[in-house]
Amino acid sequence: MPAPPAGDVMRPDLDIIDPEPPRRRRRSFMVIGAVMVLAGAIGFAGLLNASGERSDVLALARDVPAGQRITAADLRVVALSEDPGLKPVAAGKKDSIVGRRAAAALSQGTLLTSRQLTGKGGLRPGEALVAVEVKRGMAPVDALRPGATVSLVTRPKEGEVVGKEPALAEVTGRVVKVGAPASSGDVVVQVAVSDADSAVVASDASAGRVAIVLAAGG
Repeated sequence: MPAPPAGDVMRPDLDIIDPEPPRRRRRSFMVIGAVMVLAGAIGFAGLLNASGERSDVLALARDVPAGQRITAADLRVVALSEDPGLKPVAAGKKDSIVGRRAAAALSQGTLLTSRQLTGKGGLRPGEALVAVEVKRGMAPVDALRPGATVSLVTRPKEGEVVGKEPALAEVTGRVVKVGAPASSGDVVVQVAVSDADSAVVASDASAGRVAIVLAAGG
C-alpha cells in the first residue's frame, strides 16, 4: 500500500461544538446574581427578626416641666427592641402614670422611666412633705420652681448664741409647690425632705426660722 504524501496528515473526525453565545452566558450570570441577592435579603430579614422582640413602651410626646402632673396628652406609645440596658415604662402602665409628677424636666421624644416620676402627691419613697413659710428675703422666691433642689437652713433664735445649739444646716429638700406671696411678703413653700429630717424641719419651720437656699444646678 502506498504511503500517504508527507504533507498530508490524517486527523480523527471530531464533532465541532459551537461555543455558548456570549449573550446566553451573561443571562445565566444575571440569574445567579439575582438569586444570591434574594437569598441575602431573606437572611438579613431573618437576622433582624432574631435580634430581639419589640415591645410597646411610653415616650414623651412633649416637654414636661419638673413637678408638673403628667397627662395622657404628654405620652405616646413607641415600639422598641428589648434591651437589658433600657428600662422604659411599658405602654400598658399608661393609666397608672397619668397623674404622677415629673421628678425632673422631661424632654419631648425621650423614653419614660420610673425614676423620672414622683408619686401623685409629688413624693418619692422615704420622703415627707413639709410646708415651710419663709419670710420676705429668706428665699429666692422668684427663682424657685417645682423640682428644684434646695437647702434648708435654720436661723438662730433671738438672743441665741450661734453654735450653742446645732442648727438645721444643709438639709437637702426638693421643691414641690410654691404658694402665692401674702400681703406681708411671706411665702409658703412645700418641700419634700427625707423622713429622718422632716420632724426637725417642721419644728423650725413652724417657728418661722427656716431659710431656703437654691442649690447650684437646682
